[in-house]
Amino acid sequence: MTSGDAIQRMAEALADIPEADRAEALRGLGAKEREQAPRPARRTPLPAPRRDPGIVSAVEWV
Repeated sequence: MTSGDAIQRMAEALADIPEADRAEALRGLGAKEREQAPRPARRTPLPAPRRDPGIVSAVEWV
């Protein structure tokens, strides 16, 4: 059995129990809780406002 097989078997065994019980089981095996680094939020940039006098818009660019 490889270490990958052991990890797969452990993941399958933990998949069917509630999250709190999973956390307790992993702590019992020596796992330590740590904070995850925040991920940057992806944002689609808005297009630049147009200065065409023929365009009338009720949108306010902020």
